[in-house]
Amino acid sequence: MHGADSESFERVLQSAGELSSARLRETPGAREAVERALSQAAALHDAAPEPGAFARHLGALLSRAVDPMLALERLHARDLALALSCAQGLPAARALLEQEVLLKLRVPLSRIHPSPVFADEVLQVLRANLLMPRAETPSRLLGYAGVGPLLHWVSISATRLALRMRKAQGEESQVDAEVLAAHPAPGGLELGFVREEARGHVRAAFIRAVASLDDEDRELLRLHFVERLSLERMGALFGLHKSTLSRRLSAVQALLEKRTRRALAERLSLPEPEVNSLMRAIQGRLDLSLSGLLAARE
Repeated sequence: MHGADSESFERVLQSAGELSSARLRETPGAREAVERALSQAAALHDAAPEPGAFARHLGALLSRAVDPMLALERLHARDLALALSCAQGLPAARALLEQEVLLKLRVPLSRIHPSPVFADEVLQVLRANLLMPRAETPSRLLGYAGVGPLLHWVSISATRLALRMRKAQGEESQVDAEVLAAHPAPGGLELGFVREEARGHVRAAFIRAVASLDDEDRELLRLHFVERLSLERMGALFGLHKSTLSRRLSAVQALLEKRTRRALAERLSLPEPEVNSLMRAIQGRLDLSLSGLLAARE
């Protein structure tokens, strides 16, 4: 690789730190991967960041990676460049963010509150949080590391913001429960063979059980089953190994099943054997595959 391509690679390495730079120089395909990332950034045209700024941003990102080549291979370079451009205040980039990201958040926000006015309020606050300059504080968009799509990353922030706004109204736990109960997810239990009345009681008991969990347990469930985050991504967020997180999720699900059984028994005034029978009718356990368990909200 020669000329501009070589210069681009060296520019990234200058910000990547001594260890990452040495590893990338020795790794076959690293030059091509860096140039590919820079090309994807440039493809934003008038929404693209200044090449030197993006090279430094990419290099700083690689300096923090355990495996810089793997980080390059998994990088959403176009999204990383768009986030940087938005943080730098480029109008074209902000217009693109609005079109490709923010406007697509209305559907997930509608699961938290059906009112378009509520979605407008959340998006307005989100725009301010992401785009408005803050004294001595870097733009929040600079925290996006190109791991996963930018839409997903912003969606998580939007959902958390919406829940905080509902919490201010004293409704957060109920909202969390309804979101988990209503959100479609693959592989769900199908309750078509359970009579509608029983299904309604199970749904109500489940929502009550979710609402009884503490905030962190509900957040674990929401991120995994609603936002579809992998155990690896969640582990990075919570600072836990994925095996530890898996055990914790299993424990939360077991607790949720126990509390659902208890709420169902109280709701229907049924003895334990009859509750067990009803639970067996929905395949014996609540596995949190949320589309089938409680049926999607109509």
